[in-house]
Amino acid sequence: MFERYTESARRVLFFARHEVSELGATSIEPEHVLLGLIRENKGIVARILALSQISPDDIRRQIESRSAFREKIATSVEIPFSAETKRILQFTAEEADRLGHSYIGTEHLLLAVLREEHSVAASILTTLGLRLDEVRRTTAELSAEPSLARVSPAHAAVSEQIEQIKLLVQQLAETPGSSQAREIVERIGRELDAVKRSLGG
Repeated sequence: MFERYTESARRVLFFARHEVSELGATSIEPEHVLLGLIRENKGIVARILALSQISPDDIRRQIESRSAFREKIATSVEIPFSAETKRILQFTAEEADRLGHSYIGTEHLLLAVLREEHSVAASILTTLGLRLDEVRRTTAELSAEPSLARVSPAHAAVSEQIEQIKLLVQQLAETPGSSQAREIVERIGRELDAVKRSLGG
């Protein structure tokens, strides 16, 4: 179901999973996806928040004030998406289609979070002044700007691969000596090989 997702959107879900571990939650909720979005904080989503004068730190503080902190959960533990988050993942494709986009990016995740209006995440965003229709309009305008033209595919690919390696290293640091460490090291090796190929090596 994630074939259309950009690397940035996939990283948001990775970050969401990491936030769940930090907070000790038992499922990936919309607020964890929102934390993933502000942690990625690039591209159109970052511009929308800036235009709305919304600080990512304010979002995090509000989410953490509404969260019950529990013991951290190991990153190796499988944690499911909640029913609300599953709906958000469905909404992302609908929002991308509505805008005529072939890909699913972080901006579509933001729109989908706002659509799940009874969630903690949507409540926080609306309290801070975001409105679904306005964000849709701004997303369409920003997507059409020539200034958002992508850099060369090779450069973008290398950048994405480096970010993925950084995430894997972080995972490795959190699981020293575990049975997963060898697998993570192997994944780092594959990502480095991919970087080498992208550079023509």
